Amino acid sequence: MRAIAQVTSYPFGISSPDPVDLLRNAGFEVRLSPYRRKHTPEETAALLGDVDVLLAGTEPLPGAVLARGLPRLKHVARVGVGLDGLDVDFCKANGIAVTYTPDAPARSVVEEVFGMLFSVSRRLVEAHEGMRVGKWQRFTGVLWQGKTFGILGCGRIGKQVAVLARAFGMQVLAHDIREDQAWAQQHGVTYVGLDDLFRRSLGVTVHLPYDETTEDIVTERQLRLMPKGGFLLNTCRGEVLDEDALHRCLADGHLGGAALDVYRQEPYLGPLRDLPNVFLCCHQGSCSHDGRYAMEMGAAENTVAWQRGQPLANDRVV
Repeated sequence: MRAIAQVTSYPFGISSPDPVDLLRNAGFEVRLSPYRRKHTPEETAALLGDVDVLLAGTEPLPGAVLARGLPRLKHVARVGVGLDGLDVDFCKANGIAVTYTPDAPARSVVEEVFGMLFSVSRRLVEAHEGMRVGKWQRFTGVLWQGKTFGILGCGRIGKQVAVLARAFGMQVLAHDIREDQAWAQQHGVTYVGLDDLFRRSLGVTVHLPYDETTEDIVTERQLRLMPKGGFLLNTCRGEVLDEDALHRCLADGHLGGAALDVYRQEPYLGPLRDLPNVFLCCHQGSCSHDGRYAMEMGAAENTVAWQRGQPLANDRVV
């Protein structure tokens, strides 16, 4: 019987057919997502009755959904890095392997951080939109050279952000539960406590995994510690940030701006859309062609290796 690989990640195979071809050439019947958006749990569950492998995106995958695939479902191949929303304990208890592609999206997110930072702090979108309607209005913004930039969460992505921030001439602070002091000394980065990070940084960018320890870690208290006119960026998960508190700090002028790519509820339809000093994207940090290719190929490679009983790199197995 031919193994079936159901893809619920979207997009998949659009930038290049290579990931789909790899799966098909390995003998899989490949079923792409029937939706051009993030799945609901019910939509995913309805697809799992005869599936061997699920190539998943960021859609919720609680145990009740995964149970619909038993006993045939034996592998969840995450296209990307985040595991929030996936019931890993259920997978382990029911013999479902879990793999992911932790390095693939990193650089795409890193480059998006700086695009967002410069866009919001130099008011580039306002200038662009003005030009579209014949309005010549120049804005004065922040020169980041010499300014202090804080990185909350200094792992794969945070470290790359730090290196580029240093290249721009910024002073870089970091906060993480695991401090890599040798790396920090090499790259001129200083680890500080959480409050100190916000108190001393004109800009703070958040790069944390989402779990019970990081939910609402950025509260109004931290935001009020930031220098007046500061900037907050979030490209990891919406749940780490109190969005209502951010709205208050922006609306009353304490913060100069914010740039967000992720939200508690996606698609986002909340009140931050109404503030002129917020730059909003659609959870697209990984959406460079190269980044998506690396994520999709990594997930396809993990799927084929698992099917063939071949060893996978330790950092790809959960």
